[in-house]
Amino acid sequence: MPYFYTDKSGCDKLKMMKSVIKKFAYSNSSDIQKVQLIRWDNWDELFFLHPDYSEEAFINLGTFYKNVFAKQYANFFGKSVLFRLPDDLESEIPLYDSEYGHMYDMTAAASVALRRNVRYYDGAVRITEEKARKLYEELAKKNCLQIASGNLPFVDILPVSAGLGFISKGISHARIKVNSSFFIMDRFDCSTGYDVIGTPIGLCVKNGIVENPPLFDREVLLVDEDYKVDVKKITLSDLEIQIDNSLYADGENCKICSRPDYKKTPAGGFDIVIIGNKAVAHKEGGNTHIPSSGFVMKLPQKTVIHRRQVIYRGLEKVRFAIQAGNSVMVNGVKTDRFISHFHNFLNIGTVSYPPNMYPQNFRKDRAPRIVLGADKDNKPMLLWFEGAGKFGHVQGQESCGASLSEAADICEALGVYNGVNLDGGGSAQILVNGERKLKISDRDPADFSEIERAVPLGLYIK
Repeated sequence: MPYFYTDKSGCDKLKMMKSVIKKFAYSNSSDIQKVQLIRWDNWDELFFLHPDYSEEAFINLGTFYKNVFAKQYANFFGKSVLFRLPDDLESEIPLYDSEYGHMYDMTAAASVALRRNVRYYDGAVRITEEKARKLYEELAKKNCLQIASGNLPFVDILPVSAGLGFISKGISHARIKVNSSFFIMDRFDCSTGYDVIGTPIGLCVKNGIVENPPLFDREVLLVDEDYKVDVKKITLSDLEIQIDNSLYADGENCKICSRPDYKKTPAGGFDIVIIGNKAVAHKEGGNTHIPSSGFVMKLPQKTVIHRRQVIYRGLEKVRFAIQAGNSVMVNGVKTDRFISHFHNFLNIGTVSYPPNMYPQNFRKDRAPRIVLGADKDNKPMLLWFEGAGKFGHVQGQESCGASLSEAADICEALGVYNGVNLDGGGSAQILVNGERKLKISDRDPADFSEIERAVPLGLYIK
């Protein structure tokens, strides 16, 4: 159990809201940990934040790949080709592929075309198919393509979503802004051509409307109609899925196929590939790739899809819910192991599912953390565990980050009764009236200045 004391400097009172910085000293070392704790009264004030896309976000992502993945993890990476589709794209992109079926999403279709035709040999990127070559050249000409070079002799095609942006630059009137859900981020997450960097993962519900479906059997922080807060598991099998005017339920009139149970769908039938609240493709005959960022709904026979919009039914009485995991506290009991499921990409032969780079040692792996939870009276609590800089920290003066076990210890000490980890790592940050009280861990290797990581989804308090 870490010893802690309160640093009363840096305490902000913000109209029925309190933000305070607390310091913790870990036992048996000189390591310290700074934690920002924010408390407020009303869950109704918490909303999902969708940042505006910015070209700077795409550039920063490429820089991150070059500085971190291509250097620190060079032996896991080859040529990582990141691309985004410009609004004025001229190249023709095939919307049908024998492996991927009929695609509705242009970014996914471009990814499939490039994955199929871009190779690396004789020390260079080679493209033999004419349409793929023209697309690649146009992306390079319009500065919509970046390359990070690892040590392995292959090419990874990594499409980037138009939904990536900076939470610091959105919702200027928000009192509090924070990053939230996991999202597709690295080459291990992009398991199929449907997967796009910047796609958020996990259940998101606000006032009964499901913005994103549950995936991967992970824990959910849920606020019910009476404002009672629980940590529980919710799966796709618990919901009905509506496309056009038809409702589908797993095990009744459809079969839901998702990772890690499936890498491809069984043969036969009619498959609809769904990511978030959109159908992105359909394919007849089965053997459809299962996206890391979504699932496939298998029907016994072909159906016509008029609208790509997907609606999820069954959580109409939920005021707020978010899924990331692992939990830190459940009904006042500290979580002491992995409850939510995470994939270790080093386990060769297993079916992957993101986020694959998630730390695997519950007690030892330290990192920046974000926790969202509630006290015993169901009042909301938000915590930012500051992490060490990407290129190191001064022991005893700067935060070292918290393991999942250490985060649970601290949450227990601070009175969290129910809580779950949100996305941490380099994404972790809280802004109070547009300002950070702690430091983010992504840094520029030239001068160690902070670099905000672009994300597709955050939370804000009005």
